[in-house]
Amino acid sequence: MSGRYLAARLASLLATLAAVSVVTFLVLRVIPGDPAQIILGADTPGDSLRELQHALGTDRPLAIQYLAWVGSVARGELGVSLRHQRPVIDLIVERLPVTLPLTGLALLISLVVGLPVGVHAARRHGTLADYAAIAGSQIGQAIPSFWLGIMLILAFALELRWLPSGGWVSWSQSPWQALRHLAMPAVALGLVIAATVVRMERASMLEVLQEDFVRTARAKGVPEPAVIYRHTLANALIPTVTIVGLQVGTLLGGAIIIEQIFALPGLGRLVLFAVFNRDWPLIQGLVFFIAVLTIGLNFLVDLSYAWLDPRVGDA
Repeated sequence: MSGRYLAARLASLLATLAAVSVVTFLVLRVIPGDPAQIILGADTPGDSLRELQHALGTDRPLAIQYLAWVGSVARGELGVSLRHQRPVIDLIVERLPVTLPLTGLALLISLVVGLPVGVHAARRHGTLADYAAIAGSQIGQAIPSFWLGIMLILAFALELRWLPSGGWVSWSQSPWQALRHLAMPAVALGLVIAATVVRMERASMLEVLQEDFVRTARAKGVPEPAVIYRHTLANALIPTVTIVGLQVGTLLGGAIIIEQIFALPGLGRLVLFAVFNRDWPLIQGLVFFIAVLTIGLNFLVDLSYAWLDPRVGDA
């Protein structure tokens, strides 16, 4: 990986973070409703309202408010929740042990299911297996994750009684029970993403299989499994890795509904609480944190290009 490629990726990362911080800050400021009035009530006297506005800093110019917020973010502070009266970062950290494993398991399921099916469909192009993979991926993309989650509850929790229908057991209490509580929501999220992975990997494999180096490898008598998994797969992974990186934001967004369905105390339920209670410091902190997490993962995806294809890193 060349230094120029790494510098370009870092510059893009910093520019994106700056843009996200501005958008996050301004969008919440144009939402109707004064935070001070939300806290004190509509019939609060003007003097008390102005005192709280001054304490919250909402009476200052937007530019000053933004600079103060950026300064606090640089120190690792995301403000104080109006309803919880606790630092936003503490509320986020408490819920990360639920949302991060859920997202990680969903990504793992999407890759474990999507990659083999996509590769197999490309190898059997034009056959019944290929058409079945295409049909299955179309069905998977059409099914909402929340509907799939409800069906999983009906089947595996209420009928078979193999898994809990909801709730949460912390990792410190029982890692096995924590995994059991995450199993169905992770499958509900992961299978929907797997459908996209199947279509992308199939299309990418079909394209790479037409390249000259594949025909040369076959002409030299290289065994077909080696042609597929040693020569073709690495070159076909870049578009799929890109899609997976972009799906991280989709997973975090889908987790809002899935966590509500399965009663998981993760970031998704915290987002809903913040929106319903108009807790704008909490909303602002959550949106910025999720955006930073997504941008950071996509930065790692960009770096993985250079590992999958050294020509990218030398460009």
